[in-house]
Amino acid sequence: MRPSFDDLAYFIEVANTHNLSRAAQRLGITQPSMSTAIKRLEQVFATQLLIRSRNGVKLTHAGKALAQHSRKFMTEWEQLHANVLRASTDMVGTFSIGCHPSVALYTLPELLSALKHKYPALKLNLVHDLSRKITEQVVNCEIDFGLVINPVPHPDLVIHKLFLDEVTLWQSSSLKNFSTDNDNTVLYCDPNLKQSQALLKVLDLTHFQVEHSNNLEVIASLVAKGIGAGILPERVAKKCAEPLRRFEKNSATVVDELCLIHRFDIQNSTIGQNLKHEIKHVLAEPSS
Repeated sequence: MRPSFDDLAYFIEVANTHNLSRAAQRLGITQPSMSTAIKRLEQVFATQLLIRSRNGVKLTHAGKALAQHSRKFMTEWEQLHANVLRASTDMVGTFSIGCHPSVALYTLPELLSALKHKYPALKLNLVHDLSRKITEQVVNCEIDFGLVINPVPHPDLVIHKLFLDEVTLWQSSSLKNFSTDNDNTVLYCDPNLKQSQALLKVLDLTHFQVEHSNNLEVIASLVAKGIGAGILPERVAKKCAEPLRRFEKNSATVVDELCLIHRFDIQNSTIGQNLKHEIKHVLAEPSS
């Protein structure tokens, strides 16, 4: 049997006062309860801890040793308790944020700049994949936060809407007469994205030669050089070093919604809550 935390605390008070009644009174318990606690400790250590007399109690050699070590233990416990509380409120520790590489380009520079400035002790690990895979990793507790496009609702997820984007066809701004009059106009797209799949279903592909790339930034650079048109989110198109413009003779679009996602568990952490609010504050656009 191990000594209880309360029994040690009671014994320290007895060691301080040398009186069972006074110690019990100061701790707000009855004297019988105090006596029982001392008996339990004596049973645990299999030795006498107190010598009782009419004037109070005296500590045996074993009692003095227990009092000394118990005081040290209580001091260390209080420090441990304070450290744990501080760890739950101070913005320190390691968190992970997941998002598609293209989403990262127009969100993370501003976000990480703000977070590093405000919380320099915070460590952030970044994970990049398709939005649906990032969502799966958040659900599976592999990633703390996700910045994902059109997340599928899940019972364990909290979803915060941040802003809208629009996916459509783009072309180089330098080519004023870019058209689909021939059958060899290249249309670049990422076939892994549901937005590309949706647009390909409604577009007239008669004059397009569809070619694939799984990197939206590569598609944007190819489009900027006039090699072909491309299916791109507007925010990715606008990040291109060379200006792009919407493809002429096309009205097909897909509206995207960028969301911050995390598990419900995050709400039990003060640090997680603060980090969530900061991400929303930096990235969320005011509703019009």
